[in-house]
Amino acid sequence: MSTTFNNRVYGAAIIKSINSNYNADFSGQPRKLPNGTVYATDKALKYSIRNYWKDALKENVFFFKSYDEMMKPRTLDERYIELFKDFKRDVTSDKYCLFQFDGEDIKGLIPNQPKAKNVKDIYNGIDEEDELNSIKNVLTDLSTKKVKAFTLNDVNKDNLEEDTNIFYIDKDGKYIKVTEDESIVNKGVGMVLENMGGGVNRTLTLKDLLSCLDVKLFGATYAGQTNISIHGTCQITHGLNKFTENVIYSEQIMSPFKNSNEKSADSTMTTLGSQSRLQEGHYVHHFSVNPKNIEEDVKRTNSEGLTTADIDKLKEGLRKGATYYDSAAKAGTENELLLWIQLKPESKLVLPSFVSLIDVNENKEIDLSKVSALLSEDHVKSEIEKIEIYYNKANTKVSKEPVGAIFSEL
Repeated sequence: MSTTFNNRVYGAAIIKSINSNYNADFSGQPRKLPNGTVYATDKALKYSIRNYWKDALKENVFFFKSYDEMMKPRTLDERYIELFKDFKRDVTSDKYCLFQFDGEDIKGLIPNQPKAKNVKDIYNGIDEEDELNSIKNVLTDLSTKKVKAFTLNDVNKDNLEEDTNIFYIDKDGKYIKVTEDESIVNKGVGMVLENMGGGVNRTLTLKDLLSCLDVKLFGATYAGQTNISIHGTCQITHGLNKFTENVIYSEQIMSPFKNSNEKSADSTMTTLGSQSRLQEGHYVHHFSVNPKNIEEDVKRTNSEGLTTADIDKLKEGLRKGATYYDSAAKAGTENELLLWIQLKPESKLVLPSFVSLIDVNENKEIDLSKVSALLSEDHVKSEIEKIEIYYNKANTKVSKEPVGAIFSEL
């Protein structure tokens, strides 16, 4: 059984990129600072870690692109529903006026019946072209005597047409199928519930989000059916290329297909393109871990806080994520080193960013002398529980390692 993790941590993850493009900008070039130094955003490292958790460890990862049945990217709310089935609402009742049937079970969508004002408020100021207008008549009917509210036990599946998804029951007991687009209906349902005083239960939604490993560690800004902000326990900085050179080159590539623009001069030729690479880079990302960042959210939702199992998965992602994600553009991008400095549970020590303390010389050797000097100071050394360094000695050279560090292979 996992135990609660209470230590703060500082560290660095180094990503090696040889003839590769670890983090391209929107023009396809490796990102550069105004002074010409190549860098990568924190999102690049987080993406590789999330991808590793999702594919290799089969973890629940919330912030990752997913597609619906029509191969369209899901919205934030659709992703939530995909993972957690539905939002938890503050309105509860044993009777409903709108239902949903998934082929096996029936669930209630709107408790009791909305008042005419609840529906009217939705359409005040709505543009004529708004998609919600397609379900205005349905929502209006729900607020009148044309429709009755029933318990789930009162609903008879045998009265449903075979392809019925969302439906209501009129005052004569007739089952009325809602044929409008399901996503628009769900949007309208959410707005009706908010106007009924029964919006999304933010506490339960927060609890669901905290059950996802990437949210617990990296945090989240949720702006959908409700608004929630979570300060993650692991903060990662941009990574700077600390190698002495920043050599970027481009090369032409050819597609096997012709130019689709018939008016183009080369419409009878196959398409030419280009790709850019960094000749060699050693990106240093600083990171910190503070379990207290989610302490209040954990208490509020009675959830599980940061655990040793979570930390083991974070370490594994920091050691393997970039290497595991082996796309055409990122072939040659690999995890090179992980430095993990774990403080004692009671420590109040604050350490500076390691990006400025780690160097990579012209011999491709990682120089930790500045880090070692910092960690050997008496007021720092006394606060440290352990120092771990992960790298492959067969292809990585490291000098001036901190005294007392525990070495392991990546």
